[in-house]
Amino acid sequence: MALNLASENRLKDAGLITYYGKHSAVWVNTAQRTYAFVRAGFPTGTVVRPDDVVKELIPLVEINEDLRTYLKEKKLKQRLWITLFADLVIDRTWPTISNPPLPPPPTPGAKKP
Repeated sequence: MALNLASENRLKDAGLITYYGKHSAVWVNTAQRTYAFVRAGFPTGTVVRPDDVVKELIPLVEINEDLRTYLKEKKLKQRLWITLFADLVIDRTWPTISNPPLPPPPTPGAKKP
């Protein structure tokens, strides 16, 4: 589910946007791997959408020990926080993960494999 303003405000109030910012490298990597997994399973030529990826990301968010510790310390026990945080990860990473960098151009004079 896409992140809306109300959800973003809840995440902000719970400190989870700041938490994401401090650990963004971990979450970008996790989102990239999840996108690649989903993309590999989709038929060629089909569009992968954020909701397709977030469904597969949620189990990885659930088992992240650092996030689990944070949620426990803040007494954020409801499953809602896992889902909202996964939506936040996809919201923040989608432009990067859905448009991976192009491979470098071939070197002039290099032989093709």
